[in-house]
Amino acid sequence: MNKIRITADAVLAIIRGIFEDEDVDVIIDDTDAPETWRGKKISEILNIEYFTFKHRAKPTQDVIKEILAEKGQVNELAALNCAFCGLAVDNIERLFSKDVDTVVLQASLGYYIQTSKIKLLEYLIEDSNIAVCGLRIPVKFGKETRRAVVFFDRPNIGDIMTAAPFGEVANVDVDVAVLLYPDVASYSDYTVNIGFTDNGEYKSADVPLTSFSLASVMTQDAVPGITHRETVGEINLSRATSFVLVFDGFNNAFVNYLTAKSFAPGGVDNNQPFTVKVTRGENTYTHEMIVKDHKITVNADTGNETHTVTFVKRGKKNGVA
Repeated sequence: MNKIRITADAVLAIIRGIFEDEDVDVIIDDTDAPETWRGKKISEILNIEYFTFKHRAKPTQDVIKEILAEKGQVNELAALNCAFCGLAVDNIERLFSKDVDTVVLQASLGYYIQTSKIKLLEYLIEDSNIAVCGLRIPVKFGKETRRAVVFFDRPNIGDIMTAAPFGEVANVDVDVAVLLYPDVASYSDYTVNIGFTDNGEYKSADVPLTSFSLASVMTQDAVPGITHRETVGEINLSRATSFVLVFDGFNNAFVNYLTAKSFAPGGVDNNQPFTVKVTRGENTYTHEMIVKDHKITVNADTGNETHTVTFVKRGKKNGVA
């Protein structure tokens, strides 16, 4: 695995990719928002020019020229609505290893922004934290691919200037922590969805996984060698697939259904089919399965209800499901 070169431009590209995600850069529809904001994206209202100390912010004259090229007319006041943000990489710590490239870095975003937009900037940072919380995001450093976990601190408002060229503006600092891991599949790459029929109605829900395991169990037969019959090899005769899911007892359609069936006097239908969809990255695999065993545990120390469910591949009897 080749080592990666950390640059401010590469880190800024990761952060801007989060800010521009459709789940973060949403259209403002809040009726309490100013009328001029409604129907526009957050990035459009903030109108922030991002830069690093290698690539400085554009002068106002260049911003006006861009407005002229894009809209065919110049509105100098539009340039005065622009805000700025410079990114600096403050600290880098690497794991000393010849084959594992793990990096922890600290960066800071320094905003020069109108005070009327600070609340919207707070929403952008908080929504970014929600969108990426605990997820390993695929990122590029040159030709190398890594996984990044990103944490944003709350905006820290500094000096407020009431008579700046861009109106009443403030210096706002946001600290960012980035953890870079090798490009391996992780917990965040997996999603398990269960489909089932409840009183004639088909329902489905994602499982709030704590852990997930897949087992392919083979049965073998020893096959003696032709020239040396005392030396045998193994041949697989059959295979059984099972999934073991561990999860907390959230208020979830599947969790509540399975729990109600388990506590009911009649118990669970032994051969009720469940459609198990396992997503790993961009690939989804669908299996028709039945419950082999289901265990519910309630602990005093955590206070949580915990479920352990084993699904096995649904078989057929005499060719009939």
